[in-house]
Amino acid sequence: MLTLVFAKGIVDGTGTGFHPEKALLVEEGRIVEVAPVEKLRPRADEVLDLGDTVLLPGFIDAHTHITVRPGEGDQHGQLAKPVVWQALRGVENVRRMLLSGVTTARIMGERAGIDFAFKQATRSQEVLGPRLRVSGTALSASHGHGAALGVADGVDEIRKVVRENLRNGADHIKLFVTGGVSSSGTDVYAYHYSREEIRAAVEEAHRAGLRVAVHAHGGEGVDLCVEEGVDSIEHGGLLTAGNIEKMTSAGSWLVLTNTIAFHPSGIEQGDAQNPGIISKLKRVREIREVTFQEILEAKVPYALGTDSMHGLFGYEIEWLVEHGVSPEDAIQAATRRGAEVLGLENELGTLEPGKAADIVAVAGNPLEDIHAVFRVAAVLKGGRLLWIGGR
Repeated sequence: MLTLVFAKGIVDGTGTGFHPEKALLVEEGRIVEVAPVEKLRPRADEVLDLGDTVLLPGFIDAHTHITVRPGEGDQHGQLAKPVVWQALRGVENVRRMLLSGVTTARIMGERAGIDFAFKQATRSQEVLGPRLRVSGTALSASHGHGAALGVADGVDEIRKVVRENLRNGADHIKLFVTGGVSSSGTDVYAYHYSREEIRAAVEEAHRAGLRVAVHAHGGEGVDLCVEEGVDSIEHGGLLTAGNIEKMTSAGSWLVLTNTIAFHPSGIEQGDAQNPGIISKLKRVREIREVTFQEILEAKVPYALGTDSMHGLFGYEIEWLVEHGVSPEDAIQAATRRGAEVLGLENELGTLEPGKAADIVAVAGNPLEDIHAVFRVAAVLKGGRLLWIGGR
């Protein structure tokens, strides 16, 4: 069955601007043609008119979690709560993701197989949420940031945990290498895995065709990761000029997670009473404000992630524009480049024939008013209308 999906026009994620009057013809969850409405209408078996909105590719949150809520504070304490408690909260969290226009999310570690369960539940629509790409158990040193999500010490244990994730159906591998902002007792510049341990994880993942994403903020830990062939640096809040140069030379991706750091309902709200965490947060903010222009000038490829700020993906896009990125390029970071960092550029990220019909309709043209990305009116995943405002 052919379905015509149309609105005021489309921004297709390819960087070619706004296309008024263009529409999408969808069959079995995929886009089969993009053309003017009146050309496609005679072929359609059914019509979905989304009115005075603009159609965009579904947003791709390239770094998030299912169960954590940063604004509630003590994220690692949240992860120590009973698994049932976490899973129940996750239902609302993934719903918020979808309603913000996120149709694909890369999950960066959960306990007890929660991410695998949610991947199946959102696929079968037992739970309303995006398409999920999952890592399974994240790998952290016993004394490192992220230990609440999984511990693997030494080369042999790292290989074993990576292989267990592969057996369980992981889509990528996640490592914690440097300290983090939201944990007490870890230095954001310190790194907790040796070169040999990082190499072991990369070897195991790459041999199976999976990418490796690494929590790392800056300094020597980032350099080691890049030298050992990791695919993406997550956060990068304290990147040095040397880090940026290495990443550019190696073609390493950077996944920005500015919402959790800059939005007032993120770490600022949740950990306001913890002076150690707030001090680290201020340092990351100060350095990101300076280094972001260096990142742009060096042409480091980047995508966007909310890092559990469920429902606020629009802020990631808005932050870019407020810091000098064009609306068109910010939308590509949220769509096409998100697909690229996941290795799904042939499946997702643009509104082109052959791609999955993941579509978000927003009230207004975001190329003229970037705040339109917050005004999500409807969301389709795989050609299926999952949500429309007022329903």
